[in-house]
Amino acid sequence: MNDKKTLPTGYPTASSQLPSSMQVSGEEGATGATNTGATRGTGAHAGPRISSRRLREIQAHLSERDQAILTSVDRYRFLTARHLQSLHFTDHASATSASRTCRRVLARLRTLRILGILDRRIGGIRAGSEGLVYYVDTAGDRLQRGVASSRARKRFDEPSARFLDHTLAIADMAIGIFETAAAHGAEVVKLDPEHTATRTYADNYGIAQVLRPDLYVELAAAVGDEDVSAFFIEVDLGHESLPTLLGKSLTYEDYRSTGIEQHQYGGFPQVIWAMDAYRETTAQRRRKSLQDSLERNSRLNAGMYRVQSLQDAAAAVVQGLHHD
Repeated sequence: MNDKKTLPTGYPTASSQLPSSMQVSGEEGATGATNTGATRGTGAHAGPRISSRRLREIQAHLSERDQAILTSVDRYRFLTARHLQSLHFTDHASATSASRTCRRVLARLRTLRILGILDRRIGGIRAGSEGLVYYVDTAGDRLQRGVASSRARKRFDEPSARFLDHTLAIADMAIGIFETAAAHGAEVVKLDPEHTATRTYADNYGIAQVLRPDLYVELAAAVGDEDVSAFFIEVDLGHESLPTLLGKSLTYEDYRSTGIEQHQYGGFPQVIWAMDAYRETTAQRRRKSLQDSLERNSRLNAGMYRVQSLQDAAAAVVQGLHHD
């Protein structure tokens, strides 16, 4: 029986054949990370320099939606047209109209070098514009650094298929949470991807440590509710060993033991492991193995963790909120 499956839209299928390496991003300020197999860009950010005068002209003609699109791509590192349509083109009469307008806007932002596209496409050569992956190009980066003047100029690295795979899966999860919350009348109070969800703390030896969740999410069961539930979300596509996943869970436990999160927010978020793999049987086995390991480890509070399939995680989180 063939138990291969197609990963959710947005995943480069070739990544399932790549050698193992860490999922987490590397040094801050770089688009690609040294521990993800990223390589130097092949033409990205190339072209004539943009003068300060030209940059001011570009900025003056950007709409609020243009600026919101730039901010979204900057937050998530890489987004597809499907992601951007879901985030910023929701007020159209039909999906066809939204898609057409989205394509036109993105083409204009590429011409202005606000956004660029990766050499690598997703979904194969027949995916067309849906297979394009967008990043913040030269003009967009300079505009963002103008907003956050303390930010260093980004070095662009063409990402490895595996790093891109993981990054787009995080974006899929975030958008799934937004869409599911809207469908159930819930409110996304806060949603931070890794670089804004990072926590720093000192361990028992006083050594500085860093915890990098893939997502930090705060949800309310209904719009305006004061009662908010918080979650750290980790996305796993079957690339990491189970001891690595357990080690990340122990890092959460170390951070929880400091009491920093509880003191600042009144409680510690639930940790969601959203897991998938190229083969469904492999995904099921890995989810069960991680759940068993969490329950057996005496250092962990197993009730703080939930293991879900990647496809069901967003719905499970939102529908699990208490509605009084």
